[in-house]
Amino acid sequence: MRVGLIGFGAIARGLLRLVEPQDGLDFVSALVRQPAKARGDPVLPVCSTVQELLGYAPDVVVEAGGHNALRSVGPAVLRGGVDLILVSVGALADPTFETEVVTAAKEGRSRAIVASGAIGALDALASAAVGGLTRVTHITRKPASALLPLDEANALTAPRELFRGSARQGVLLFPESVNVAAAVSLAGIGLDRTELCVIADPQLERNTHEVIAEGAFGELRFSIRNVPTQENPRTGKLVAMSILHLLRRRTAPLAIG
Repeated sequence: MRVGLIGFGAIARGLLRLVEPQDGLDFVSALVRQPAKARGDPVLPVCSTVQELLGYAPDVVVEAGGHNALRSVGPAVLRGGVDLILVSVGALADPTFETEVVTAAKEGRSRAIVASGAIGALDALASAAVGGLTRVTHITRKPASALLPLDEANALTAPRELFRGSARQGVLLFPESVNVAAAVSLAGIGLDRTELCVIADPQLERNTHEVIAEGAFGELRFSIRNVPTQENPRTGKLVAMSILHLLRRRTAPLAIG
């Protein structure tokens, strides 16, 4: 399977480190803003336009470049008839952009696939939504340095609640830090009905997420403590793992989850 990348930062590099020969994945190119300044020695060709990327004939493209990258090139990939696995799902909090993504996928007869990223239980939430959900609450706790400017983070001595409200509002306020809240919302009862709480904790070393859901199915409680990547404390190591899981599922004779 030929795989293209949007972005070549912590997530993309983490993905490449996880890939094994038996996966049968051929990473053909990475789309970056400034190819000449790509960090480190590139291990695959880099390009600067979506046309160049599609010229490598990828079977699927993985977006790992942030909200702006997804907005600028994601729809073009989908209109080009190539499936897109996206990490920056928080960009879909903008209803206009969500509509653009769906329309582009329909026009290109392709699919936009949300990676679970740093969260879990999305399959259970989506299943529960079929029978009806009455409440979904998502509590995100992160090290203060991942959510606040350095001076504020260093001055913080106790946990501080930075936001409580709808997931849509929270994702728009913290676009690169709570992508998982958008994924949870889309799997469950939507961005406007999901309650999100964001907490900066100076004592915390791992990004922590707790999801509580109630509905006709019963009650779900899910909690996870992610080890952050060394390159970017806002991103957990699990994100790259979730992408590889999705890529493996595309060709697996027995798919789970």
